[in-house]
Amino acid sequence: MKTLIQKIMHATYGLWFVVVFAACAVLALLAVLLLPSLPLRQRFVHRFTQCIFWLTGSGPVVRGLTNLPDGPCMLVGNHASYLDGPVMTAVLPPRFSFLIKAEMNAVPLAGFLLRRIDSFFVDRSKASKSATSARQIIRAARAGRALGVFPEGTFDDTPGLKQFQKGAFAVAKAGSMPIVPFVIAGTRHILPASSLWPKPGRIHVTLFAPVAVEDVLAHDVVTLRDEVRDMILAHLGEPDLLADAAEPINDEAHAIETNNAA
Repeated sequence: MKTLIQKIMHATYGLWFVVVFAACAVLALLAVLLLPSLPLRQRFVHRFTQCIFWLTGSGPVVRGLTNLPDGPCMLVGNHASYLDGPVMTAVLPPRFSFLIKAEMNAVPLAGFLLRRIDSFFVDRSKASKSATSARQIIRAARAGRALGVFPEGTFDDTPGLKQFQKGAFAVAKAGSMPIVPFVIAGTRHILPASSLWPKPGRIHVTLFAPVAVEDVLAHDVVTLRDEVRDMILAHLGEPDLLADAAEPINDEAHAIETNNAA
């Protein structure tokens, strides 16, 4: 009987979460369609994503916001769920833009919303397209933009930290941007990759002290990436999935490194 009641409560919560998410998504789409300026669109999307997590009682509980620099920086964190992007949109000041895989540009409505809040789409299908993405991102970094990325590039139900792609670290180095590591916990439990029905839970986001610009410039990209990944892994509370994994070829990082004078 207790199990049945729990299932009913979880199903009811999941329905409430889906309804709230859909309603806030519609309002966000209307905002990005009708509002004329980018700052206004970003501010409204920030507020609507905050409403999702407030109305569903899932948080997020945030620590370390004071670690965010006032100027340009690169946020780097783990990726566990489709909720991670909305969570960071709710948590971060609306001046931040995220680097997103190019496939999302083709997703109806989501692609439109992401374009209207000035997200960056990174195309890693060919070296030439990666180079174009690299030049655009580096120009944005040097113009003072604050950027964020999930360098694992993907997620699944398996707990643990995957390989980090090198592209974001090459951008940070080329743009002289401090890197702010962050950890998201709880999103994999609430909405795992294999499910579209949320479960009750609490989300926690922790932002750590930035890696200083002079430290960024003193490191090669691979060493920088590995040091930041180790810092995130130490606070994540999940296993390291790279114990026996080989280093993948990364055309995106090569394109960024060879175009860092753009």
